[in-house]
Amino acid sequence: MGGERPATRELEASRVDRAPEEHYPFGVHSFANGVSLTRHRLHLVAAISATLLLCSCATSQKKKQEGPLLGDDWVDPVQEFEEGDGFRKITLDINNDRQPDVFNYFRAGEGEEVDLLVRKEIDLNFDSRVDVIQIWKDGAMAQEQIDADFDGRTDWTDFYDASERIRAEWDTRFDGYPDLVRYYESGQLARLEMDTTGDRRVDYWEYYEGGVMQRSGWDLNADGKIDKWGDR
Repeated sequence: MGGERPATRELEASRVDRAPEEHYPFGVHSFANGVSLTRHRLHLVAAISATLLLCSCATSQKKKQEGPLLGDDWVDPVQEFEEGDGFRKITLDINNDRQPDVFNYFRAGEGEEVDLLVRKEIDLNFDSRVDVIQIWKDGAMAQEQIDADFDGRTDWTDFYDASERIRAEWDTRFDGYPDLVRYYESGQLARLEMDTTGDRRVDYWEYYEGGVMQRSGWDLNADGKIDKWGDR
C-alpha cells in the first residue's frame, strides 16, 4: 500500500475543511479528521499483516506447543485454505483470539507464474465484520473500500489505475450515497465535486492545478451547471 500513503492521506483529508462546512450536520472537517484516524489504523493493521505473512506463510498447519496462547493448544495465526477453481485463501489472526482478521485471496499461478493477490479483506476493530475491502488486478490494487464508521456499509472508496489513485468517493453523511468525489491527475488532486444539500446532485465544484485550488463554483438552481464562481 506504499510507505508514504498515511501522511499523504492525512494531508488530503485536512484540505476538506475548505468545503462549505455549514451544509454538513457534523462538519466536513470533523469527518476528515475521523477518517484520517481510521486510515492510520488501516495502515497499522496492513503493516502487521504483511509482517505476519512474510514470517509465517511457510507454516499453515496447527501446532502443539507449550505457551501462553489459550493453554496448550497453540494455533498458527496464519491459516491457508484451498478455495477451488485455482484460488486459495490465507487468513491472519492479528489479536490472537482465534478469529481471522485479515483475509487474503490468491489466484494460483500456472507454471512459473507466481500466485497473484486478487482480494484482501480486513477487520479493523475485531468485531468479526469486514471493514476494508481491497480489489487487486495484475499485482496492483485497483479499488479500496472502507467502512469508516463500522456500520457494515462502505463510506470511502478509492479507485486506482496502474497503482495510481484516480478517484476517491466519500459518503460524508453515512447515508449510503457518495456526496464528495475527488479526481486526481498524475497523483495530484485536480477536481472536487460535492452534493452539499443532500439531493444527490452535484452543486459545488473545486478546480486544482498542481494540487492547489484555483477556483470554485456553485449551482444555485439545481440544473447541474455552475451559476456562480467563488463564494456562494
